[in-house]
Amino acid sequence: MPSIYGSVTSNTVHINEEINIQFHIQANSSFSRIIHHYDTIGSQDLPRATDISSTIPSKRLSTVATVFIVLATVAGFIFLCGLLWYIYRRWKRHESSSTRAKAKPSTTPTVPVALVAPKLPPVDELLQCRKPLCEDYIRKLSLPKGYFGMKYDKCFCKKCHNRSKTDDRCGNDCMEFHGWIKLGLRPSQAHTKGLQVFREWKTSYYGTTPNRLSSILDSRFVPLDGDTLKDGTQFKSGHPDPSHCTTCPSLSHASESKFAAGSTFKAIDGNNYYVRVVLQCKQRPVKAHRANMRYILSILATAILLVIESRGNDTSANGFSAMRLTSTCIDFTCNTGHCIDSTTGPSCICDEGFTGVKCDQQTSDFYRRIQLIPGLADPDILAINDDLFYLTGTFDGMVLPMFQSTDLINFQLKTTYNPSISDSLYKYCLIWAPDLSKHGTGYDLYFSAQRVLKSSSCPVNEQDVTTFYTKASDNNLIFGAPVLVDFGNGAPKGRIAKGGNNIASFPLASPTSLVANAGPASFSIPSSEEMINEAPEVFWREGQYYFFISTAFFDSQYSMSYIMAPTIADLTRKRAVRIHSNAQRNSAGTLVQSHGHNSIVERRGQFFNIFHQGTFDSTGRLIERSTFKQRLSFRSDGSIQTLNTVSIRWTQLPLHQYSIDIVKKDGSVIGPCINFVRIGAKLEASFIGICPDGGDQLVNKGDIIAFRLFYTRNSIWKDFVEVKYDGVSDQLAFYLSGGITKHIVLRWNERLTGTKYSIDVRHKDGTWIAPCVGDLIIGSNIEYVFDRNCHTAKVFIEPNDISYIRVCSAINNDWGKAICGGLPYDGKMIYVSVTIP
Repeated sequence: MPSIYGSVTSNTVHINEEINIQFHIQANSSFSRIIHHYDTIGSQDLPRATDISSTIPSKRLSTVATVFIVLATVAGFIFLCGLLWYIYRRWKRHESSSTRAKAKPSTTPTVPVALVAPKLPPVDELLQCRKPLCEDYIRKLSLPKGYFGMKYDKCFCKKCHNRSKTDDRCGNDCMEFHGWIKLGLRPSQAHTKGLQVFREWKTSYYGTTPNRLSSILDSRFVPLDGDTLKDGTQFKSGHPDPSHCTTCPSLSHASESKFAAGSTFKAIDGNNYYVRVVLQCKQRPVKAHRANMRYILSILATAILLVIESRGNDTSANGFSAMRLTSTCIDFTCNTGHCIDSTTGPSCICDEGFTGVKCDQQTSDFYRRIQLIPGLADPDILAINDDLFYLTGTFDGMVLPMFQSTDLINFQLKTTYNPSISDSLYKYCLIWAPDLSKHGTGYDLYFSAQRVLKSSSCPVNEQDVTTFYTKASDNNLIFGAPVLVDFGNGAPKGRIAKGGNNIASFPLASPTSLVANAGPASFSIPSSEEMINEAPEVFWREGQYYFFISTAFFDSQYSMSYIMAPTIADLTRKRAVRIHSNAQRNSAGTLVQSHGHNSIVERRGQFFNIFHQGTFDSTGRLIERSTFKQRLSFRSDGSIQTLNTVSIRWTQLPLHQYSIDIVKKDGSVIGPCINFVRIGAKLEASFIGICPDGGDQLVNKGDIIAFRLFYTRNSIWKDFVEVKYDGVSDQLAFYLSGGITKHIVLRWNERLTGTKYSIDVRHKDGTWIAPCVGDLIIGSNIEYVFDRNCHTAKVFIEPNDISYIRVCSAINNDWGKAICGGLPYDGKMIYVSVTIP
């Protein structure tokens, strides 16, 4: 520094020595200017520096100078701060003005403040949690707080939830719930415990509207249309069909506008939003008892699900503003697929077998058969939701592999269960036929095996397999040590012994109430089943239960059959046993392929049969079993098209011979598939997935596009008729020009267990033959091939002389109260289906 600073400092210290005040000089430019100013003023009034020692200035003058310096410093600092604040405010005002200018050109008239957008503009949903908005919405509905259980709340909005993860917060419902907020309800303990709601009832979804929430929650259970509410009014669901209570197995279906009409509301942030409401429910898996023709205590609401979208300042009833979010899957229907959000809007990812913008068109390979897991037998599949499936089955007899899939096509190994490792006392072998089920948040696993002490060898000749049970607590599927099944005194239990093979069932609430469903111990079964009925599988669809069984030895002519009934108790061999598959044999009669031990899974309304397919060598010895998938197709009466058989019939041309070719979807032709030697003089043939006269080629029904019937009376095979094939039907008819119908294949719907049937026909002149074929001949069968012979009436009638066919049914032989169904007949149709009301 210049020497003048030192001079001023030393003088100042010396001058103020008596009052012990000391000034410290800082080396910065602003303070330097102040000191220079002080020095300039001092140089006019004070003696020169060399005279300071002889001329002492007065204390009053020194104090004034000091105060002046302090005040000047403070004033300068305040002035500088004010200047900086002024510059900052001008900059912010300029920036805000520029932003408004871009948003609204200067030519736009000024909008009054009362009509501009809310003070807090809607924030992108990726940045803002939607749960507070939902809670605000519920508050505005004035619902009693006692309805809600906050500990069950879960937020699946886009800020809080990553749809790609399956975590503890959402379990397996991640993809289903993505974008929704779940507000838990507090159900009555008397209902949940007494009715075992969370243990035995199934999860379903019920779309509704805000104005109906109070009525539903006040009733505890979802009312039906027409039910009288507490206020004396009748409940109206607003659903398309008020005669049915429509619940859906998936959230996406229940949230469709026809079930859950959207509404608008103004939230706490001052913005308008669009909201939809769906109730998550627990629903009885079987029909409840009826009272006044109403189901009671069947659907219990357990949570309110809400999805909220921004509507900007648009308050119109239907229009959305430009501020609406791009994630609009809530309004976009993917019929058989799932919706994904993107910057360009929603789009559908179609399930296998479907295509189109909204996945509403079938692909050409709709009914193709797909191999899932090679080397896996006795498959059992569990659907967690429409986009997550677990699959297990018999592998090497020592462990049970667990696979996982999100598309029902590609499966990856998730884990492997080895009971011998989990159990410290025993080891297990001959492990087969697992059954995996979900129980609450955990999983139950049943399987058959032999069990011996660790020190013993396994298997044991003197011991048959028995059933074991183990549990896993979560989605990791880590199962513990197994135990023998035991349902209590007098009830079924696992045993280590030697024994037989049958199928029985019982209600969990009453394990001693045993029902024999199938098997040689309780029923007379055909010899083709080789005294084996096993692998029971039950599922429900549109008011009917289906009970699949597998018959014959696993390494023999293993095949699938099923029984239909309206109740679980009726699923026995007392009803019609319908063939679903036949083991396939080559032209020499040697086994080449078998099918069985199946498991049924549903995905977005489509049902799939998961089964193992057996492969045999040239000697007819089983060499491999692998797991396949085949889509199921249902007839109008609910019965199922067969897996691998087609009954082919045609009208008669006198003195002709016939041969059958098949046309595959790849354009190739196998001909003859069934030649005239094998057909002989018959007017029908059965295709069972193999061409015995076409090199024993195996052909799945789903790979066929057409059948051709060649006919000749001079051994020149040039004339044929081609009929297109849908890849799944189990009946096909050819109507040859000039041909005459000689057989009528009749099929009808099954009524109550034990019902018997008869067939009546009407001549074209109006006279009836009743019965034509009586109940002593038909019995409880639901199919009959009418060959012009009215066996009961002991007369013949040609199909072209029939104008009406009627099928009658009676319970306990009470034909006075017979119920009949029929339809006009044209004298030509070969396959006829009759509906009995």
